[in-house]
Amino acid sequence: MRLLALLFLIGLALPTLADSDTYPIHYHVTLNPAENRAEVVIETDHGGRLKKLDFDIDSGRYSDFEANGELTVNDERAVWVPPENNARLSYHVSITHERDPGEYDARITEDWAIFRGDDIVPAATVRTQSGARADATLTFTLPEHWTSVRTGWEKLAERRFGIDNPERRFDRPTGWMIAGVLGTRLEQLGNTRLVVSAPVDSSLRRMDAIAITTNVWPEMEKAFGDTPPYILVAGHGDPMWRGALSGPNSLFLHGDRPIVSENGTSTLIHELVHVITRIDGDNHSDWIAEGLAEFYAVELMHRAGAFTDERRDLIMEDLADWGEDVKTLRHAHSSGEITARAVVLFDQLDREIREETDGAYSLDDITRELMEEREVDTEDLRTEVEAILGKASKTLQSPLLVLEGEGD
Repeated sequence: MRLLALLFLIGLALPTLADSDTYPIHYHVTLNPAENRAEVVIETDHGGRLKKLDFDIDSGRYSDFEANGELTVNDERAVWVPPENNARLSYHVSITHERDPGEYDARITEDWAIFRGDDIVPAATVRTQSGARADATLTFTLPEHWTSVRTGWEKLAERRFGIDNPERRFDRPTGWMIAGVLGTRLEQLGNTRLVVSAPVDSSLRRMDAIAITTNVWPEMEKAFGDTPPYILVAGHGDPMWRGALSGPNSLFLHGDRPIVSENGTSTLIHELVHVITRIDGDNHSDWIAEGLAEFYAVELMHRAGAFTDERRDLIMEDLADWGEDVKTLRHAHSSGEITARAVVLFDQLDREIREETDGAYSLDDITRELMEEREVDTEDLRTEVEAILGKASKTLQSPLLVLEGEGD
């Protein structure tokens, strides 16, 4: 017994294989409104586990690279081979970006900044020791009068976040971020911490966003299953871009966008569906991702009791009218008319699945399967539906799903 106890204690003292394959990496971002930029410092003691980072910098927003180890920089790539210990890379990145004339999808001012972490730390091709995984953290230094910073990642301490994407071995801080003199509302919805944040003088209606999301959330969980542990809704009014955009664990919403539109859809719920499902349309199948997001923007509010059956029918009729001139859904990017017509097709498909399976299955089951695949096309959708029905779907034989030129 003494020998077994000794062996047990020795086992506790030894690092596990998983521990030995994990290395720390820390991102430090200093926001500088006066110079319209951030200084980014990446530090790691990887002990030989991190071999090379090859960053994509062809946007022209990055400058002033400095590092120990080996560093090669040109107009398109920054390639860093870090030393095993005390490795350090620093650079500057411009923040403000004009998406349309006079409208910005990233901006820094004297009192606030809204941007995407994807732009602060650019995408990189990473080479590591086999099986090595990063343990990443992110810290901000803010101007003295700024009150807080919010991201879609776990808050470890004031201005410090843990970056953990289980699907990746090398974590970088992606998604929407907001910092400055902010007004913020927080709500715990099931397993998800919802954060709605905007500059204090913003037109974003934070409590409206909290109220409708709280109302719809139980139906979100029933439809999609697992939800992210953290979701940030960051927003502001002009001169930010007058729309909405989703990102990892986060979304941006312009303050003047109605929480529920006159046509019965909701930009907020639409983007939340994108954040949770993360479905991407491939091979001229953007209609799937956009159509599902818009379908559920109506359907989940209906299930939550926001719309009567009659109101839901009217919304579907209006969407059918909007998309009546659409000849095919198969385009690289879905327009408003295409998305409207896709919603009607998904409504028909949902009805078909429920009728053919006597209510045992619905479009929710198909969506959860597509969530596992992430990047999907029209044939993937047909395959998943056929697996449930045991035969080809009549709805998915629609000429709307023929790629232009295929039938010629």
